[in-house]
Amino acid sequence: MNLKSHWADLKIFVLNKLHWLKLFLKDLTYDLKLDANHDLRIFVFVVVYIVFSAVGAYNFAHLAAFLYIVWLLERRNGN
Repeated sequence: MNLKSHWADLKIFVLNKLHWLKLFLKDLTYDLKLDANHDLRIFVFVVVYIVFSAVGAYNFAHLAAFLYIVWLLERRNGN
């Protein structure tokens, strides 16, 4: 096989993975909006916080925590 076919295979592979990721995130955002999924929301928050902390983006991790707490307080108060 030549270089063009390898490049085409790689582009197809990446585009398929991006499409799968888009569908997965769409389903995840739908599930996060449901009121019964408190454990899923906490899990996603913890994963996001750990990922930001692992790459050294501590300010973004703390910002995510602050926004999550504000969001929880607004939902609790009915706003």
